Amino acid sequence: MPKRQTNKLRWKAELLEIEEALDLNDHPVTVYRSKRVLYYEDIGVTAQEKYLSQQAKTDVVRRIKIRLDKSITEKLSAVRIDSVAYNITRIYTNVDDREMELSLAYVN
Repeated sequence: MPKRQTNKLRWKAELLEIEEALDLNDHPVTVYRSKRVLYYEDIGVTAQEKYLSQQAKTDVVRRIKIRLDKSITEKLSAVRIDSVAYNITRIYTNVDDREMELSLAYVN
């Protein structure tokens, strides 16, 4: 009998907090501050997701599944995977399974 895998969230990402700050010339800049480590499972991007994201002028390049965390928002949170930062464009919550699916797009 094969071993049953109980935890598919085996990859590490970094949850970032998005803040507005001023640079040396008093110009507003976006700062990404590390908040904590996230464990995630990679999910493929569907053709429908790609189509809907193009309608909304955002290009979804990655989807991940994480544990339910109500502090994560589209506006104030971002994700860093392998030193690449992604903005969260859509959040789908599955409360029964205590999971969230995040649609990610590259930071401009």
